[in-house]
Amino acid sequence: MEVVSRFQAIDLDDLNQVRLMERTDQKFVVPFKQLASLLMAVEGQYYILEIDEERMLGYQTYYFDTEDDRLYTSHHNGKLNRYKVRKRTYLNTQTSFFEIKFKNNKRKTFKRRIKSGEDQTTLDAREREFLLQNSPIDPDSLSPKSMNQFRRITLADKQFTERCTIDINLQFKSRHQTARLDELAIIEIKQNNHSKSSILNRRLNESGFLPTGFSKYCIGRALAEDDLKQNAFKPKIRRLNKLTDPLCYHPYY
Repeated sequence: MEVVSRFQAIDLDDLNQVRLMERTDQKFVVPFKQLASLLMAVEGQYYILEIDEERMLGYQTYYFDTEDDRLYTSHHNGKLNRYKVRKRTYLNTQTSFFEIKFKNNKRKTFKRRIKSGEDQTTLDAREREFLLQNSPIDPDSLSPKSMNQFRRITLADKQFTERCTIDINLQFKSRHQTARLDELAIIEIKQNNHSKSSILNRRLNESGFLPTGFSKYCIGRALAEDDLKQNAFKPKIRRLNKLTDPLCYHPYY
């Protein structure tokens, strides 16, 4: 996508000025075909993360849950004070982290993480201890339930108060089925405190896009696992279908 070359680049050290491990989030779902025009409208107001001359970086994430899908169900039922447990690999640098995300009853998100080893589908002793220290979840109850991959564009405003991630080419894999959202972009605006002054937020609103809840973990599992409880996500999936051609599914073995 040519428009990303127009942004002024920063590196990871610069981006760490706006890590936002405790933050408020707003998410937007946008047709991919409209993404370039949105980015052109804000290119002078944001930096873009560049690593080894790449600006659209690859991510792979494994999500863990209990046998009875307790973490997924908490999200489905709209329960606050809820957790996600995952291992994420930054494919361009082959760096991996074990991460715990917690959303409290004030809808504020907290993320804790440590570096992870090469095995992305099991928890080692250090990760198990980290989970016990930072959540009420028993490590023995968890196993990998789904995996997703995507490419990410990361922006930071020029005051380093806001970070924006734009995820494209989303692919989800669970059990014996995959799902893709190739024609959509998921935009997330992250700030210490919600602020209407966000330039990208304002541009999205002017273009008719309003904030919406979107969990890659939950939507990915709902798309790829027919037997999961997903009534609460069906209206959202119908809205995704309205934004693009029919969503793409295909089995794998």
